[in-house]
Amino acid sequence: MKIKKFIAGMAAATMAISSFAISASATKLSDVAYPTEENAEVNDAFYSIGAMGFFMSQEWAWNQGDWVGISDDGKIEISYSISQVIADKTLSDKGSLGDMGIMIMNLPEGSYPYDITISDAKFVATDGTETKLDSINSITQAAEDAEGGFRIHIRPTDEVDEESGEVIKAACPEVAGWDAEGAFNGGVLSMTIDFGMPAAGTDDSSSKADDNSSKGDNNSSKKDDTSSKTDDSSSKKDNSSTAGTTSNKTNNTTTTTTGGTTSNKTAADADNSNAETGAESFAFAGVALAAAAVVISKKNK
Repeated sequence: MKIKKFIAGMAAATMAISSFAISASATKLSDVAYPTEENAEVNDAFYSIGAMGFFMSQEWAWNQGDWVGISDDGKIEISYSISQVIADKTLSDKGSLGDMGIMIMNLPEGSYPYDITISDAKFVATDGTETKLDSINSITQAAEDAEGGFRIHIRPTDEVDEESGEVIKAACPEVAGWDAEGAFNGGVLSMTIDFGMPAAGTDDSSSKADDNSSKGDNNSSKKDDTSSKTDDSSSKKDNSSTAGTTSNKTNNTTTTTTGGTTSNKTAADADNSNAETGAESFAFAGVALAAAAVVISKKNK
């Protein structure tokens, strides 16, 4: 029983190690959900994806914008307007930024992170000042947020766990200082999030067929090379006569004559000798295993 438990434990450990060896890589949305008339499930999953803008001042009151759906080519173009009344309820130019950004909801679970490309991320303040958000444009993967979906957080300061000191949400360098009173009084946050869907009507089958045909041509040329090699080998056989030594193979029987001595060995004889050698090796291995089992049994007792 102890031996069985030991073997089972080793198998479980091996499986655990192999699972850790698998590296997580980003998923293309088109591999999970896409527009289609043939499969309603993946079609509905695709068109349920969308985004909303959100904003919180230093008072941390939640505000969110309208729902924006995904386009047929896998892009979400969103523009979220943050009114001055939300940013500064006193209307005395005392507004501030706590956190703003975009949340993308209903991405199929179990496939995070997703490949994305973000472009044209910027914020235009009410006074016309434009801030390009390069740190947001550099995001290439959509990881699942602890609060659900994928969220782009634009914060002037880090959010830090009070107990562990771990940074939960990193600050966005382009908006540093916007948490100060009067530093933020509304504006428009906009960006384009692209999931890299293939263009509608794209068909790679023809190109793949061309590739296969070219591979076929390569195979035929390889066959020609093989035939030429066969011809070369036959010519070598014709020139392989050696003084005092003659080798003839007929009906799986090899006859070798060297210096007046002749020996005949059939293929069956060779197979029998190999089988006897294999049987002896197998028997020896069985004896060794049996001996090891007896030793282990005595130790367990």
